[in-house]
Amino acid sequence: MDMKQLRYFVMVAEELSFSRAAEKLNMSQPPLSLHIKLLEEELGVQLLNRTRREVKLTDAGAVFLRESRLLLGQMRTAVGAAVRAAQSDAGVLRLGVATSALFNVLPRFLAMIKAAYPGVEVSVADMQSHDQVSAVTHGQMDIGIVHVRPDRSKLMRVPILREPLAVVLPLGHRLATGDFALSELAEEPMVSLARESGPAVFDAIVASCYEAGFSPSFKHTARNPLTIFQMVRLGFGVALVPRAYASSAYPGVCFRELAGTAGQVRMEAIWSDKHASDLTRRIATQLLPRLAEPD
Repeated sequence: MDMKQLRYFVMVAEELSFSRAAEKLNMSQPPLSLHIKLLEEELGVQLLNRTRREVKLTDAGAVFLRESRLLLGQMRTAVGAAVRAAQSDAGVLRLGVATSALFNVLPRFLAMIKAAYPGVEVSVADMQSHDQVSAVTHGQMDIGIVHVRPDRSKLMRVPILREPLAVVLPLGHRLATGDFALSELAEEPMVSLARESGPAVFDAIVASCYEAGFSPSFKHTARNPLTIFQMVRLGFGVALVPRAYASSAYPGVCFRELAGTAGQVRMEAIWSDKHASDLTRRIATQLLPRLAEPD
């Protein structure tokens, strides 16, 4: 049995006439009758009652007509989906993002994808950078937006931006207003993202403090930004975080930008040439370079 036989049967069943069905199918009647006969023999049931005057569906034929219509409809849907996928205007893009990318980079990237590939569904996961590297490497994620750290992975990379750090202070802190330098945090207890949760961010914070002439005094650690903000609000210390977090408008704290280029975290997009679908490859090569911000 093949799809052609189903199409022939549906046409005969709808017309209840071999001659009219053959005309619509642009074929002669004898081959059409043969196809229907072979189909009935393969199924082992009679689908049509034929007389010289009329053609009628049997009970089995009526059931088979209903299911055949469904199957042919599913086939048309499958063909359409395959064609759209081949044209890279449909499909699912699995996207991992570092938390700070949610505030600025991700909205811009989603807008680009929607404009260029409106048929694409994007599945977003907030993931730590090292988890994204593993997921992209093993084909479990299509594109990752990560904070850069040295590694030996053989992934394709597109630099996106150098993100400045900002200081998180409780409201009413002596440094909450007026100009200040990073070195003024030297005597302040600090709340930090645990290194295992964000090695690139942690290392950038430590390096920035060293450049400012002091070693940071990390009294408390957290695994996510909201915990950091709440600990700062409760007076456990101050914190350095990627500047994009300032968009969170967390109550009870204020965000202060650092002067000049003091403290930066690099962000880049990664994808696997080995596992990339045609859709991923086109988005990665066409859109990711446009996502990059000039230095």
